[in-house]
Amino acid sequence: MGTAVSFSRPPQPRSGDSGLTGQGEEGDGPRVPRRRRWWLLGVAVVLAAVVAYGNHALIAGQDERVDVLVLTRDVGWGQRIGEGDLGVAKAVPDQRLASIPASDRAGVVGQVARSTLPAGTVLAPGQLSAQPVPGPGERLVGLPVKPGHLPARGLAPGDLVQVTPVAGGTGTDASQSTASTAGPFRARVLGVGPPDSTGAVTVDVLVGADTAQAASSAAAGQVVLVQLGPGA
Repeated sequence: MGTAVSFSRPPQPRSGDSGLTGQGEEGDGPRVPRRRRWWLLGVAVVLAAVVAYGNHALIAGQDERVDVLVLTRDVGWGQRIGEGDLGVAKAVPDQRLASIPASDRAGVVGQVARSTLPAGTVLAPGQLSAQPVPGPGERLVGLPVKPGHLPARGLAPGDLVQVTPVAGGTGTDASQSTASTAGPFRARVLGVGPPDSTGAVTVDVLVGADTAQAASSAAAGQVVLVQLGPGA
């Protein structure tokens, strides 16, 4: 009896398997390295340098700040600087705008403001004067002013005004006559007092020696104050 011989076909590879196998075999070669983006590294280095420089400049600027004198409240023209008017703040020195160091506080107290200075002003030497008010040759006169005889907005220290005496004052007949016949003159406002029961105020003005007599006569009567602008 003979031996049976099998004529079965060998297993055929699937269509999908043959494709995957081929790709796997072909992909076993060396990989090509990706191109490195060196420009990103350069940008990062530049940014880090800029940040470091900014921090250094900020710290250096803070180290250069010094203590200077500032005003803690408003100070009018001609007003003396008191101890309570001064405070201390940090500031960077500026050659174009000189400031007064806090160590000179004792020398500033008692000086006179040369203009109206608001609170928070960093004091500079040119804003103050050791000259008292009134100065040499000046006279300080208080003028009673009725409502409607001065600007409704009021007057501030340092304002230049024209003083015009008018008839109908409260003084004697002789003083009324002198006040009404006196001509107008100019004066600088030093301060304005509070209104009385009738609304009248007393305005302190500075005049020169040449107009002191006219100012004294005007103070005995009634006056009208007209504020003058720059260059008037």
